[in-house]
Amino acid sequence: MADEKIYTPDEIDDSPLPNQFESADYSSSQTYSDDVTSPAKTKENRPPTMKIAYELIGSSLNTKSKKILAEFQFTESGAIQIGKYENGVSGDLRLTPNGITARDLSGVTTFAIDATTGNAVFKGTIQAESFVGGAVYVGDNSIILDGTNRRIVVNDGDYDRVVIGSF
Repeated sequence: MADEKIYTPDEIDDSPLPNQFESADYSSSQTYSDDVTSPAKTKENRPPTMKIAYELIGSSLNTKSKKILAEFQFTESGAIQIGKYENGVSGDLRLTPNGITARDLSGVTTFAIDATTGNAVFKGTIQAESFVGGAVYVGDNSIILDGTNRRIVVNDGDYDRVVIGSF
């Protein structure tokens, strides 16, 4: 190994790295009147300003008008909450695999639909052009509109006092 010869170049040329340009020549100057020279002036080169999208107008969603313009597909998820309940300020609506519930700003449930049983509770008035049901129980079940057996029963708490239809 002592007899190995090492070769070195006489002169190493400066060569730029890939995608690198040679540096600019700042030795030039400008001449003004009275033969006074000064360095060349370069324009101020500020970095570009970042553009932030404050609104999105697309084929499906318009954030400026706050409108959904097309159909969206939902993916499987645990739940969706619309609004944030704050006592005395705002209510909320929750959609879960077990049902839908809504609360008003006092925390009272205004409606609830149980997805497992199909039961529904409403705080306010239910209004419809038509209603189809097997039986309607009014109040404490003292009045029963029984569509399946085609009868109306009025009970005083102990006995059926009025029965319209067959028994």
